[in-house]
Amino acid sequence: MNRTAYWGLSFLLSFTSMMPLANASEEVSTTNNLLLSPCFVKGLDTQIKCGKLTVPENWQSPGDKNIDINVTVVNAVAASPKKDPLVLLMGGPGQAGSELVAGLVNIFREANESRDLILIDQRGTGLSNPLMCEKEDANPYLDVQADFKLSDIDKCIAGFDADLSQYGTTSAINDFEAVRKALGYEQINLYGISYGSRAAMVYMREKPQALRTVILDGVVPPQIAVGPMGVEAARAFDILIAQCNEDAQCHAKYPHLSDDYHKVRAQLEQQTVETTIDHPVTDKPTTLKIDTAKFIGTLHSLMYGVGARELIPFVISQVAAGNYKPLAGIIAAGQGKSDKIYTGMQLNILCNEDMPRASAETIEKSRENTFSGKHSIDDLVKLCNHWPRFEAPANFGEQVKSNLPTLLLSGELDPVTPPSWAELALQGLSNHKHFIAKKAGHGLVTQTCAGKMVAEFIDNGKFEDIDSSCLDKQPLPGFLLNNNGSW
Repeated sequence: MNRTAYWGLSFLLSFTSMMPLANASEEVSTTNNLLLSPCFVKGLDTQIKCGKLTVPENWQSPGDKNIDINVTVVNAVAASPKKDPLVLLMGGPGQAGSELVAGLVNIFREANESRDLILIDQRGTGLSNPLMCEKEDANPYLDVQADFKLSDIDKCIAGFDADLSQYGTTSAINDFEAVRKALGYEQINLYGISYGSRAAMVYMREKPQALRTVILDGVVPPQIAVGPMGVEAARAFDILIAQCNEDAQCHAKYPHLSDDYHKVRAQLEQQTVETTIDHPVTDKPTTLKIDTAKFIGTLHSLMYGVGARELIPFVISQVAAGNYKPLAGIIAAGQGKSDKIYTGMQLNILCNEDMPRASAETIEKSRENTFSGKHSIDDLVKLCNHWPRFEAPANFGEQVKSNLPTLLLSGELDPVTPPSWAELALQGLSNHKHFIAKKAGHGLVTQTCAGKMVAEFIDNGKFEDIDSSCLDKQPLPGFLLNNNGSW
């Protein structure tokens, strides 16, 4: 549920990247078979620690194959840190914590003053036996959904050295627990964003004694079958349309915004557009192909956060007028980023833990949404029907019940995990507080003061110590009204 796109499918946030530098120093510490060595990461001046913990691929058969779980430790600034670190679980599913270190250290700088930050590459991501599906000849300007072949999936799976049945959320929780014990922490504070909030809730169910406090950001309760999410995207798009109509300047500039969007979508459903544009970066003539899935997916990715969603009316109006360069500029802006989604791991989770629980009624409701229609679900159904299957634990989709102090964070503008999902989760939580930022999208720590709120919460484990007034003070950027030479 962090945003990503594979073969035209648009899903789910991104931060920055990490790059361990070799030969930083000699090895400094070892606990059990976890060896930590000094390392540096891109975007961070201070030295941190990196290492790997060997665990069974199948926790039920520990004598068989082993895999390495990659661990990153950012020590607290304080000379005498608190004994309960903050462990950060990433989203996607399919993000690797080691690739996001610099951004996360900045976001959680207040918490890092007195506590270690622990990032773990969930099995199937990063440096933990990664499951990545990449097209060798991928071209973001030419690739469209119609060109995708299921044989590409077969090639991807054939390249994995993994028993895919062991790459689910519950196995990952066993890994996280092994890391906690290896590092010698009696209890941890747990933060999960997007899919990471789902993993955090499974952790709450499976190993509650290991947790001191829990923070769920962009909440995905286990009882929600992720995949049929067109309704959530349509909700966020309707909010954007309404905000533009209520803004005098935006409405004057884009008086037919909704009609323009649906006109473009209808045209692309009839025929894929192939045109020549000046490349947004090199300015050289470049062939651009746009189909419905690419158009919708690009807009959907913009809705994740404030500052990006405000580009949407301009992009729609330009495409409606036959100018595709702004859309190409958005596509170009997403290329070359160091964050990534390990799509093999993402599909393995969605196709086994979620889609089998999605009822025919839920899928049909998603197909009928007013933003993306069938494009939000049909391609995923096709992929999942082809993906290898394993059985998730029988209780996987049950409501998590817990009395652990739990802070829930939601953005009113979120196109994937709306506040109502958090409300569903908190029905099983007897000790909770839910904060909703009216002017934020997906992942409050990336857009608001929520990182400071997390630090205030875990200091004492009490909700009354949290100053949430900063959420209401956050300004909402105005909609882009002209290109000002930017495109």
